[in-house]
Amino acid sequence: MKTNSITRKFGKLLRIDVAYTTTITDLKITGDFFMHPEETLEQIVSALIGTEVPIQKEEITRKINYVFHNNETEIIGLTIDDIVNTIIEATQ
Repeated sequence: MKTNSITRKFGKLLRIDVAYTTTITDLKITGDFFMHPEETLEQIVSALIGTEVPIQKEEITRKINYVFHNNETEIIGLTIDDIVNTIIEATQ
């Protein structure tokens, strides 16, 4: 199992902590960005656990967009692409 932590500064800070083998086995997304409703973050993590590595950008973008849409989520300080690209970078 591999683990990696990566922090990136966009409009706000984003930190990704990930553990993976051939799939993502553990994932933590933190930072000083704002997301409402806050439960969306837990749902994104749940949706991405089990995602195959190497990650297909379209697949995790679709999963995150689905969660955002179902929760009518608002995010300030980051974009979905910021989250997607940082997760991909953390698993390379």
